[in-house]
Amino acid sequence: MPLSHGTFPCIAFVHKADRRDWPDAPGSRAAVENFRQVLERILIDEARGLGASDDYLEALDRLLARSAQARGLVSTVRGYAWGWRREPDPVLELIYPAAWSAAELLAGDDRQRLKCCDACGRLFIDRSRNRSRRWCDMQRCGNREKARRFRKTRSKIRDR
Repeated sequence: MPLSHGTFPCIAFVHKADRRDWPDAPGSRAAVENFRQVLERILIDEARGLGASDDYLEALDRLLARSAQARGLVSTVRGYAWGWRREPDPVLELIYPAAWSAAELLAGDDRQRLKCCDACGRLFIDRSRNRSRRWCDMQRCGNREKARRFRKTRSKIRDR
C-alpha cells in the first residue's frame, strides 16, 4: 500500500494538518483524532527504535478487526477486488487506509527504514542506499540544518 513516492498513507494521515474531511459529529472527530495520536505514537516509537507499546498495537488491531467485518471481496467490472461489503461508519471509512498501511509498514521490511527527521521530527521512509538520510525533506529541513551548521562553523572561525 505504499504510494509511488515511497510514503505510506499512515504517515500522511499522522502529518495531515487539514482536517476538513473528518466527520463533523463531535464524537466522530474525537475518535479520529484519538486514532491519529495512537498511530503517531506507534510510528514515532518504532522510528526511534523503542518498539510500539502493546496497548497501542492492541488498539490498532481492534480497529483492523472491526473493519474486517465490513470489508471483503466485492464484484467489479473486471472480476473482484477488496472493498466495503456493507456501508462502514464514516470514522472507520476514513481511518481504515491509514490503519491498514500502518499494519503493512510494521509487518514489512520498510519498518527498518522508518525514521524521524532530525530537524522537525516528521516521519519518513529512508530510501537511501545506506539508510543514512536524516531529514524528511532536503529542500526544507536539510537545507536549513546545513545552513545552520555552516553559520556555526563560520562564527567559530571568526572567533579565533
